[in-house]
Amino acid sequence: MTALNGWHPGERLVRKKMGLDKIPGISDLWSYIAGEIPEQHSDFYSTRLPFVPVCILDEEGRPWGSVLAGKGGEIGFVKHPRYNTLAIQPRLWDGDPFQKYLKAIKQNKSRPLIAGIGVELSTRRRNKFAGHITKTVAEGDTAYLELVVNEAIGNCPKYITLRELEPHPSASSVVLEDRPHLSADERLSDEAIAFILAADTVFFGTTYAASQDQSSVYPSHVGMNHRGGRVGFTRVKPSDGRTVILPDFSGNRFMTSLGNVEATPLASLTYISFTTGDILYLSGEAKNLYGSDARAVMPLQDMLTEIYVTGYTFVRDAFPARVPPGYKIQPSPYSPPVKILAEEESQNSHLFRDNEQPKALLASITIHAPTIATFEWESSVPLHINPGQAIIMSFSSLLGSRQYQHMAPRKPSSVNDDFIRTWTVSRADDLGNDSRRYALTMREKPGGVVTGALFSIARKLSQFKKEALADSRDLSLSVDIVGVSGDFVLPDLKERSAGVDNGPPSDGPQSPRHLVWIAGGIGVTPFLAMLAALSKASQPPPFEIVLVISTREPDVLLSLVLESLGNPESATIPSYLKIHIFTTTSISDNHSTLGFTRHDGRIDLRFFEENKESFGLGREDTEIFLCGPDSFESSVRASLGKVGFDTGKVHREGFAY
Repeated sequence: MTALNGWHPGERLVRKKMGLDKIPGISDLWSYIAGEIPEQHSDFYSTRLPFVPVCILDEEGRPWGSVLAGKGGEIGFVKHPRYNTLAIQPRLWDGDPFQKYLKAIKQNKSRPLIAGIGVELSTRRRNKFAGHITKTVAEGDTAYLELVVNEAIGNCPKYITLRELEPHPSASSVVLEDRPHLSADERLSDEAIAFILAADTVFFGTTYAASQDQSSVYPSHVGMNHRGGRVGFTRVKPSDGRTVILPDFSGNRFMTSLGNVEATPLASLTYISFTTGDILYLSGEAKNLYGSDARAVMPLQDMLTEIYVTGYTFVRDAFPARVPPGYKIQPSPYSPPVKILAEEESQNSHLFRDNEQPKALLASITIHAPTIATFEWESSVPLHINPGQAIIMSFSSLLGSRQYQHMAPRKPSSVNDDFIRTWTVSRADDLGNDSRRYALTMREKPGGVVTGALFSIARKLSQFKKEALADSRDLSLSVDIVGVSGDFVLPDLKERSAGVDNGPPSDGPQSPRHLVWIAGGIGVTPFLAMLAALSKASQPPPFEIVLVISTREPDVLLSLVLESLGNPESATIPSYLKIHIFTTTSISDNHSTLGFTRHDGRIDLRFFEENKESFGLGREDTEIFLCGPDSFESSVRASLGKVGFDTGKVHREGFAY
């Protein structure tokens, strides 16, 4: 049974702010937190785990996340000697907070607080505990501690990246940075920030310091939790270089960590590299943000925690377990897309405030193939869209608001689905200037909620009301426009070159800049917009463009290319454009005016080797734009790297939402 007396004041406050106190059936979730450690949990800690992250307090009461692990990274360093007691024999390393604050822990005569979380990365199983330390002995680089557990609970596997770990006994900690107290004008180092942005896992420590009049009912305690997502899901504010943003995803609605922050605004973050063994320990002041306040910091994120770092330690090669070489990790299918901060948005992006979002009215539908169609929309306000940019739209008015789900094994992505989608604009009435009509050419995604709904509408109209495909405005299907974004844009025609021409200086005209556009399937859409813009230019652009398309539907995509060049029936390929098509499908004679070169199969290394000179791959001013599925992009980038092109200079289309 639980030892708790209900939600403490901070937990009650966060639940009120999030509206959870009005939902029947979850007001007594606190009763699921056991007041003793279940035998199943104690077996888990002692027989399944090579490490246990714990939260402790320093001399000033700041929480720090320590990583306790056995010597050599072996399982079995945790024992269960008796009822409600865990005995842990960790190996201590330089820089870890448990070693640093061991003296403070031992001097605390009121039984120092501790909390921990056990995560078996290979199975996504996890359990939490909290309690106090009753015994601590340290000798050299080893320690022995006993702790009494008075809070225990199992957690769901959401957001845990699947990993196998094996012992790495040769780990030898080196302290890279030890800055326990940052001054007001100090920032995290560039290395520390890069480490945060490369992480998909963080351990979140919190503390609840009870007031004297409530300590007997809601006693002080600390907490340790797991937070996970896609790589880069936690962000660092560029403006100060030390405020870490931790977004909150749909969870089990206990809200214990956020409740602690609400009552005692302090937190720790601990990042571990499971490949190098490096660990970053952060401690700081914490604050929860909700609704519009959260979205002002991280657009489209309704709940987050800010941690203003007041101290940190960065160590190398400390963690004594590693992912085996060649092992491929499996990200959680529940993790939503990474959201960037408002201050990280580029000059080419613009998001509308919640109460200022324009409306987009469905104007027409063109079906190109069973799973490819163009949906044209009419905006309630003019939009500035550069060729290659994308539009962000919210379909909640069409699909309804998201309903809470704890787990959704059949479709994990639905748990955090906000029905916001991003597509490249394939056509607009006046690209580069203010446009009210824009077109989105898309492929129906198998099982896709939004594309499934749109294509369902298209099929029904095709079957029962074909005239509405050409003019769909009477359907009154209207959704919100969230913003326009993207740096994957056509280079400025006024600029001749971003680099240095290979030839000798000359007073004559410069040679054209080489642009290589590489598309995988429907990834051709940004290039359609770019070609449309170039076709309307008053004079030929200073480019030599190679468009390379890999597709199973060459006739569909070539028809779209013809359309982007002008009149589909009479358009011919401009002199500055060459097209290569990779396909295993036959191509009709209707597209012969494009003068394309057909290749069987997939784009490979030999193709770039044979065309290195003609594509300008050896020139410094050549720009490559790549758009397609992740596996396609990875293969193409690998081939470009092998022919000597700097893959770091390849433009890739990346959607923030």
